[in-house]
Amino acid sequence: MPKLLFVDTNIYLDFYRIRSDVKTPFLAHLEAIKDHLVITDQVEMEFKKNRQGAILEGMRELKAPARISVPSVLKQDKSSTALDKDIANIKQRIQKLRARYTKVFETPARYDKVYQVLQRLFAKKKDIDLYRKSKKRYEIRELAQKRFMLGYPPRKKNDTSIGDAINWEWLIHIAKEKNIDIWIVSRDGDYGATIGEKGFVNDWLKQEFKERINKKRSVILCPRLSQALKEFNVPVTPEEEKEESRVINLKSKIIATTKTSNINLLCDESDTENNEVECGICGVPAERNSMTFRKPWGYICDHHFDL
Repeated sequence: MPKLLFVDTNIYLDFYRIRSDVKTPFLAHLEAIKDHLVITDQVEMEFKKNRQGAILEGMRELKAPARISVPSVLKQDKSSTALDKDIANIKQRIQKLRARYTKVFETPARYDKVYQVLQRLFAKKKDIDLYRKSKKRYEIRELAQKRFMLGYPPRKKNDTSIGDAINWEWLIHIAKEKNIDIWIVSRDGDYGATIGEKGFVNDWLKQEFKERINKKRSVILCPRLSQALKEFNVPVTPEEEKEESRVINLKSKIIATTKTSNINLLCDESDTENNEVECGICGVPAERNSMTFRKPWGYICDHHFDL
């Protein structure tokens, strides 16, 4: 059956968590099906708005090991001295790696592989894409504003943006115009629920799609990009599937940890003894006055409010 693929912004941002040896073929897969990939300027904006924050989250893994306590009786041992030197060398190398992030921030078109590929996809501007000069842009925006005011999905709890509504209205328009099925890759709950590896489109969205297109057409929610790529006849390796599972599990652990962790809980908001603190979510150290205090995390980087 004819179909198109829409990938939500959260999936694109997850490329900053995927290992480099797997990231490249995954990105190549997307380029291979670009003629079937729906792009909106809303997704482009959200990606570029949150890209830096996603990279900073990855910096939490670049931490030097804690100083190892050696029993005093072994302090003079050569191995103990060598251990101290090794830790010092590791710290220096980590500092150099952190410095390289500057290039990724300053010149992403040269140093950021994810940005390079997505920028090419954002620039394709085919008839299935919604961009600034699209004739239907304002019509889609008005429909999105209407459904947002009425509380229709897709939208997040306490959402103040019509971004998801814009994407949905455009998908409806394209599906109707081309009489085609729509596959959505997302796992943040905007479009429906996920149980294990299976996605379930929100009940209202599923009904609405049938009513506004026709009963023969379907909208399918898929939480894994690897699954969706197979539907578009793209060969995905077991290693790529395994890496996507690792990233999904990692995100789940991060969410669970940030909800229950006592990171920074010992730091009272009024405590001013230490001016530099580590972010309670990504672990990146920063000046206290450049961060925001939020329970239960403690002090966190402001960019996390946009993720």
